[in-house]
Amino acid sequence: MISQVFFILLLIIGFGLFAWNIQFIRQNINLGKDLDRSDQKSKRLKTMLLVAFGQQKMFQRILPAIFHLFIYLAFLLTSTELIEIIVDGVFGIHRFFHPYLGSLYTLIISTIELLSVLAFVATLVFLARRNLLKVPRFQMSEMSGWPKLDGNIILYLEIVLLICVFTMNGADEALYLQGESHLPGVGTFGVFGIFFYWAIIF
Repeated sequence: MISQVFFILLLIIGFGLFAWNIQFIRQNINLGKDLDRSDQKSKRLKTMLLVAFGQQKMFQRILPAIFHLFIYLAFLLTSTELIEIIVDGVFGIHRFFHPYLGSLYTLIISTIELLSVLAFVATLVFLARRNLLKVPRFQMSEMSGWPKLDGNIILYLEIVLLICVFTMNGADEALYLQGESHLPGVGTFGVFGIFFYWAIIF
Protein backbone atom coordinates (compact mmCIF):
# COMPACT_ATOMS: atom_id res chain seq x y z
CA MET A 1 0.00 0.00 0.00
CA ILE A 2 2.83 2.40 0.87
CA SER A 3 4.50 1.71 -2.47
CA GLN A 4 1.23 2.52 -4.28
CA VAL A 5 0.87 5.84 -2.43
CA PHE A 6 4.50 6.70 -3.21
CA PHE A 7 3.98 5.76 -6.86
CA ILE A 8 0.81 7.86 -7.14
CA LEU A 9 2.58 10.87 -5.58
CA LEU A 10 5.42 10.58 -8.09
CA LEU A 11 2.87 10.16 -10.88
CA ILE A 12 1.05 13.35 -9.83
CA ILE A 13 4.36 15.25 -9.71
CA GLY A 14 5.29 13.91 -13.15
CA PHE A 15 1.98 14.85 -14.73
CA GLY A 16 2.15 18.24 -12.98
CA LEU A 17 5.57 18.98 -14.50
CA PHE A 18 4.30 17.81 -17.89
CA ALA A 19 1.24 20.10 -17.67
CA TRP A 20 3.43 23.03 -16.60
CA ASN A 21 5.76 22.45 -19.55
CA ILE A 22 2.81 22.27 -21.96
CA GLN A 23 1.49 25.56 -20.59
CA PHE A 24 4.95 27.13 -20.97
CA ILE A 25 5.17 26.03 -24.61
CA ARG A 26 1.62 27.22 -25.26
CA GLN A 27 2.43 30.68 -23.89
CA ASN A 28 5.44 30.93 -26.19
CA ILE A 29 3.37 29.88 -29.19
CA ASN A 30 0.74 32.50 -28.35
CA LEU A 31 3.42 35.20 -28.60
CA GLY A 32 3.31 34.78 -32.36
CA LYS A 33 0.90 36.50 -34.70
CA ASP A 34 -2.05 34.76 -36.32
CA LEU A 35 -1.43 33.64 -39.89
CA ASP A 36 -3.96 32.20 -42.31
CA ARG A 37 -2.64 28.80 -43.39
CA SER A 38 -5.90 27.30 -44.59
CA ASP A 39 -4.65 27.00 -48.17
CA GLN A 40 -2.97 23.87 -49.62
CA LYS A 41 -4.22 21.70 -46.76
CA SER A 42 -3.21 18.37 -48.32
CA LYS A 43 0.28 19.62 -49.16
CA ARG A 44 0.78 21.07 -45.66
CA LEU A 45 -0.45 17.84 -44.06
CA LYS A 46 1.88 15.74 -46.23
CA THR A 47 4.86 17.96 -45.34
CA MET A 48 4.05 17.75 -41.63
CA LEU A 49 3.81 13.95 -41.73
CA LEU A 50 7.08 13.60 -43.68
CA VAL A 51 9.12 16.13 -41.70
CA ALA A 52 7.66 16.06 -38.19
CA PHE A 53 6.67 12.40 -37.88
CA GLY A 54 8.59 10.71 -40.68
CA GLN A 55 11.84 12.61 -40.06
CA GLN A 56 12.35 12.97 -43.83
CA LYS A 57 15.62 14.87 -43.46
CA MET A 58 17.07 12.13 -41.27
CA PHE A 59 16.33 9.46 -43.89
CA GLN A 60 18.58 11.14 -46.43
CA ARG A 61 21.46 9.31 -44.70
CA ILE A 62 20.80 5.58 -44.56
CA LEU A 63 22.83 4.53 -41.48
CA PRO A 64 21.63 7.32 -39.14
CA ALA A 65 18.15 6.69 -40.55
CA ILE A 66 18.23 3.03 -39.49
CA PHE A 67 19.49 3.92 -36.00
CA HIS A 68 16.86 6.64 -35.71
CA LEU A 69 14.18 4.13 -36.73
CA PHE A 70 15.29 1.75 -33.94
CA ILE A 71 14.93 4.54 -31.36
CA TYR A 72 11.61 5.72 -32.80
CA LEU A 73 10.00 2.26 -32.80
CA ALA A 74 11.41 1.35 -29.38
CA PHE A 75 10.03 4.59 -27.95
CA LEU A 76 6.56 3.92 -29.38
CA LEU A 77 6.39 0.36 -28.02
CA THR A 78 7.95 1.30 -24.68
CA SER A 79 5.33 4.03 -24.32
CA THR A 80 2.70 1.31 -24.64
CA GLU A 81 4.40 -0.64 -21.86
CA LEU A 82 4.52 2.58 -19.83
CA ILE A 83 0.71 2.60 -19.77
CA GLU A 84 0.79 -0.86 -18.20
CA ILE A 85 3.40 0.26 -15.66
CA ILE A 86 1.16 3.16 -14.61
CA VAL A 87 -1.88 0.88 -14.22
CA ASP A 88 0.18 -1.69 -12.28
CA GLY A 89 1.64 0.97 -9.99
CA VAL A 90 -1.67 2.68 -9.20
CA PHE A 91 -3.69 -0.49 -8.54
CA GLY A 92 -0.90 -2.63 -7.07
CA ILE A 93 -1.13 -5.36 -9.71
CA HIS A 94 1.40 -6.90 -12.08
CA ARG A 95 1.33 -7.31 -15.88
CA PHE A 96 -2.20 -5.92 -16.26
CA PHE A 97 -2.42 -6.54 -20.01
CA HIS A 98 -1.20 -10.15 -19.94
CA PRO A 99 -4.53 -11.89 -19.12
CA TYR A 100 -6.23 -9.99 -21.94
CA LEU A 101 -3.56 -10.36 -24.64
CA GLY A 102 -2.17 -13.84 -23.91
CA SER A 103 0.46 -14.95 -26.45
CA LEU A 104 0.25 -11.56 -28.16
CA TYR A 105 1.59 -10.05 -24.93
CA THR A 106 4.69 -12.25 -25.14
CA LEU A 107 5.19 -11.16 -28.75
CA ILE A 108 4.93 -7.48 -27.77
CA ILE A 109 7.37 -7.82 -24.85
CA SER A 110 9.80 -9.82 -27.02
CA THR A 111 9.63 -7.12 -29.70
CA ILE A 112 10.31 -4.48 -27.05
CA GLU A 113 13.19 -6.66 -25.83
CA LEU A 114 14.87 -6.70 -29.25
CA LEU A 115 14.13 -3.08 -30.17
CA SER A 116 15.35 -1.86 -26.77
CA VAL A 117 18.78 -3.37 -27.36
CA LEU A 118 18.94 -1.93 -30.88
CA ALA A 119 17.78 1.46 -29.59
CA PHE A 120 20.37 1.34 -26.78
CA VAL A 121 23.16 0.76 -29.30
CA ALA A 122 21.76 3.47 -31.58
CA THR A 123 21.58 5.96 -28.69
CA LEU A 124 25.23 5.34 -27.80
CA VAL A 125 26.18 5.85 -31.46
CA PHE A 126 24.25 9.14 -31.61
CA LEU A 127 25.91 10.34 -28.39
CA ALA A 128 29.31 9.51 -29.87
CA ARG A 129 28.46 11.35 -33.11
CA ARG A 130 27.36 14.43 -31.18
CA ASN A 131 30.18 14.57 -28.64
CA LEU A 132 33.20 12.50 -29.72
CA LEU A 133 33.27 12.36 -33.51
CA LYS A 134 33.85 15.53 -35.50
CA VAL A 135 30.74 15.28 -37.66
CA PRO A 136 30.63 18.53 -39.73
CA ARG A 137 26.89 19.05 -39.23
CA PHE A 138 27.30 19.13 -35.44
CA GLN A 139 30.21 21.60 -35.62
CA MET A 140 28.05 24.40 -37.04
CA SER A 141 27.28 27.41 -34.85
CA GLU A 142 23.53 26.75 -34.84
CA MET A 143 24.16 23.30 -33.32
CA SER A 144 26.11 24.62 -30.32
CA GLY A 145 24.76 25.76 -26.97
CA TRP A 146 21.17 24.81 -26.20
CA PRO A 147 20.52 22.72 -29.37
CA LYS A 148 23.47 20.48 -28.47
CA LEU A 149 22.47 20.25 -24.80
CA ASP A 150 18.83 19.58 -25.71
CA GLY A 151 19.83 16.73 -28.03
CA ASN A 152 22.10 15.22 -25.38
CA ILE A 153 19.41 15.43 -22.69
CA ILE A 154 16.96 13.57 -24.93
CA LEU A 155 19.52 10.82 -25.59
CA TYR A 156 20.43 10.56 -21.89
CA LEU A 157 16.74 10.23 -20.96
CA GLU A 158 16.34 7.57 -23.66
CA ILE A 159 19.16 5.57 -22.04
CA VAL A 160 17.54 5.93 -18.59
CA LEU A 161 14.19 4.77 -20.01
CA LEU A 162 15.79 1.73 -21.68
CA ILE A 163 17.68 0.80 -18.50
CA CYS A 164 14.38 0.95 -16.60
CA VAL A 165 12.83 -1.43 -19.15
CA PHE A 166 15.80 -3.81 -18.86
CA THR A 167 15.66 -3.62 -15.05
CA MET A 168 11.92 -4.32 -14.79
CA ASN A 169 11.88 -7.23 -17.23
CA GLY A 170 15.24 -8.54 -16.00
CA ALA A 171 13.94 -8.61 -12.41
CA ASP A 172 10.85 -10.51 -13.61
CA GLU A 173 13.12 -12.97 -15.42
CA ALA A 174 15.21 -13.43 -12.25
CA LEU A 175 12.07 -14.19 -10.20
CA TYR A 176 10.92 -16.67 -12.86
CA LEU A 177 14.29 -18.47 -12.80
CA GLN A 178 14.06 -18.72 -9.00
CA GLY A 179 10.52 -20.11 -9.16
CA GLU A 180 9.04 -17.02 -7.50
CA SER A 181 7.37 -15.36 -10.48
CA HIS A 182 4.42 -13.02 -9.93
CA LEU A 183 2.65 -14.97 -12.68
CA PRO A 184 3.22 -18.69 -11.90
CA GLY A 185 3.09 -21.04 -14.86
CA VAL A 186 3.43 -18.27 -17.42
CA GLY A 187 7.14 -18.57 -18.08
CA THR A 188 9.51 -16.06 -19.57
CA PHE A 189 8.23 -13.15 -21.67
CA GLY A 190 11.35 -12.48 -23.75
CA VAL A 191 11.99 -15.03 -26.50
CA PHE A 192 15.38 -13.58 -27.49
CA GLY A 193 17.04 -14.28 -24.13
CA ILE A 194 18.22 -10.69 -23.66
CA PHE A 195 16.39 -10.25 -20.36
CA PHE A 196 18.00 -13.51 -19.17
CA TYR A 197 21.46 -11.93 -19.25
CA TRP A 198 20.11 -8.86 -17.45
CA ALA A 199 18.54 -11.19 -14.84
CA ILE A 200 22.01 -12.49 -13.93
CA ILE A 201 22.66 -9.10 -12.26
CA PHE A 202 19.81 -9.80 -9.86
